[in-house]
Amino acid sequence: MSIDPDNSRHKQARTRGTDVLAKIGRLDIHPGPLMAVLNASPTDPDQVIQALKQSPALTARVLSVANSAAVGVVGEINDVQRAVIHMGATRARSIAMAFALNMMAKDTGLDPEISQRLWVNSLEKAYLAQTVAEKTSPPYAQAAYAIGLIQDIGLSALWAVDTGFYTRISPDHLKAQPLHQLELEHFGIDHAVVGHHLLTSWHVSPLMCEQVLDHHQQVMTQKDASATDLANMIAGMLPHDGEPMTPDRMEWLDAIHGQFLAGQGSPDKFIKNAVRYAKEVHRGASSMRIDDHVKARMLSEIATDTAEMVRQLCEMENLLTKQHEQVNALEFEAMTDPLTQLLNRRGFSRLGDRRLHTSVERSLPVCAIAIDLDGFKQVNDTHGHEAGDHVLAEVARLLRANIDSSDLIGRLGGDEFAIFLMNVSEDTARQIAERVASACVGQVIPVGGGATTTISFSIGVTTCRTPTHKTKLADLLTAADEAMYTSKRASKGGITVTEFPGQKKAG
Repeated sequence: MSIDPDNSRHKQARTRGTDVLAKIGRLDIHPGPLMAVLNASPTDPDQVIQALKQSPALTARVLSVANSAAVGVVGEINDVQRAVIHMGATRARSIAMAFALNMMAKDTGLDPEISQRLWVNSLEKAYLAQTVAEKTSPPYAQAAYAIGLIQDIGLSALWAVDTGFYTRISPDHLKAQPLHQLELEHFGIDHAVVGHHLLTSWHVSPLMCEQVLDHHQQVMTQKDASATDLANMIAGMLPHDGEPMTPDRMEWLDAIHGQFLAGQGSPDKFIKNAVRYAKEVHRGASSMRIDDHVKARMLSEIATDTAEMVRQLCEMENLLTKQHEQVNALEFEAMTDPLTQLLNRRGFSRLGDRRLHTSVERSLPVCAIAIDLDGFKQVNDTHGHEAGDHVLAEVARLLRANIDSSDLIGRLGGDEFAIFLMNVSEDTARQIAERVASACVGQVIPVGGGATTTISFSIGVTTCRTPTHKTKLADLLTAADEAMYTSKRASKGGITVTEFPGQKKAG
């Protein structure tokens, strides 16, 4: 499972990728009813009903969910039309897509337990993608659900080609490298490429095919990101079955959450809700209809003390779950500035230290940018602290909107902001600082009573081409701060770029 640095091996791996696709072709995987449901409009009950009627097996599964206790139905539903109307076309379509994917995965000949685990994992990703889209752009929530659901569609096919490879992967392997990279080493391709190949052969829209191909990409600018792109990428950060949620992934998730979903609860809560949703659908799928006579007999056979024990265990589990969520929520709040919803000094330092360590390990250049508002004290003195808070919140919004989602940004205190960049040259760092200044400086903000203030700030940039284990984030920020004060002394609103360690490079 270790990486062979020999380039010839990687050339052989690319050749093996072609062989793997040929083996998958021989599996003769068919999308079955998945495509029919996928193409049905989530707002058109008739289309959803017609898609379900093409598959009696799929209809039975949807009816099972419609009759489960979670839906709250009084009286049995045994007609697909009534089920769709009761559940709503949108939810019925989502449930149908989930089960259609499960049926397709089973056709690969995988062990049912493995197939079920992969399916539940896909449900979690679908729910997370849908939730993200609902927060950022509600009209695209259903499209995001579909993309999240099928983004790992190639994984079951690769499992079927070489089950032994996946069973041999240990937790230590997954801590060292993500699953898709291990697949690249072994197969020459990963499950994203396989998914793209399958969907293309089924004539799925090119946009959806591309999103499946790119769902492990973790760098995106807000300028380029659509609602479904963002949802697809965040869902792609969820670990695969058996894969740990590594610090790197949590770091990316924290950063993107802070940029696009500030104020919407902690990332941990998003993940927990996704897991809960998958369990509910899974329970609905396996629920059995039992007549009243059998149900009464079963209940009479349950001893009172056993029932009480179950009740106590459920209460204990709920209590522990709530406590865990509260701890994670408190930790998230402790890293976030409540006024601007940016990282506070503690959160910025913690995530910045992780990224600096990663940069050292990978020999990547880094950059720290310090930003300080000009004349902010006058705003507080003249218009009051409430007006000052409004200005800070608006500046934070503008800053966040004009940096990449993968960059760290924080409010370190007062009117001081900081940005940490990985893998950027000095020229690129300067361009980013200029882009931020161009978008923000000169913006007019109302401060109450018909009065306004104009944004102006000074910027200091420090780049480090070869950080080492001795390089400290605090020292980078200090150097950027000194460069910022050089700008402020020279002419407010300027940009000063320095190299760390070293003398002033440009002003």
